[in-house]
Amino acid sequence: MSVLRTAAGRARAPRLAGGRQNLVTVAVVLAVLVLWQVGVTVAGTSVTVLPGPLAIATQADWGTVLQAAGVTVLSTFLGFLVGNLVGLVLAVVITASRLLSDLVFPLAVFVRSIPIVALAPFLILAFGRGPAASTAVAALIVFFPTLINVILGLRSVPAEAIELTRVINASALFQYVHVRIPFALPAFVSALKISAPSAVLGVMTAEWIVGGAGLGRLVVQSWLTLEVPTMWAGVVLSAVVAWLLFSAVSLTERLLLGWAVRT
Repeated sequence: MSVLRTAAGRARAPRLAGGRQNLVTVAVVLAVLVLWQVGVTVAGTSVTVLPGPLAIATQADWGTVLQAAGVTVLSTFLGFLVGNLVGLVLAVVITASRLLSDLVFPLAVFVRSIPIVALAPFLILAFGRGPAASTAVAALIVFFPTLINVILGLRSVPAEAIELTRVINASALFQYVHVRIPFALPAFVSALKISAPSAVLGVMTAEWIVGGAGLGRLVVQSWLTLEVPTMWAGVVLSAVVAWLLFSAVSLTERLLLGWAVRT
């Protein structure tokens, strides 16, 4: 009975830790907002230089901001999904064949090493000016961390587990589905956490470089027209989108991989 209580306590520990972490996060955000507002009020900072949270909330063009956020969220989600899927598939391919590893991995490193600004003309020709190009940029930024982390996870399987599959004469497909991929899941989730905010940054950068109707474009246009509260509203909302995506990944990790979560 004591063993069962201990196991149940360990199962609840990640959930309790996650709840406390969320409360701490909310408290920190509220403290930052209060200090921000007090600071600009005491210093008498102009709204055109650095508006406070109250000025952003009351003076920003939230209709335009929310409309732009919808475009950014869609591109971010698609880029996040496609980039991670490509990274996962390439990682499996690379670890499954030495020949494919020698061919695919250097090409992946080369593609990821090219600056996004240099790729802008090709992206415009291939996808046009719009959400498709932004999605492609997010996917390019996201896939490499997933590729590296999943390769590490697939190659970190204990030798005893691999030897056991050979003893029972299991196929390579069985070895990947039942041994390698489950062992690589924690590394894959870690890659998702890294790529979540990167996907938002990639989309906003693309919207600024190749054009679009998302938050990246809105932030630049608002800055040029001195609509500073609207600009800051776009910046803050992009941070919220990144935080929500990261939180969704963390929640999925606690629900599906509670056995791998460390408190």
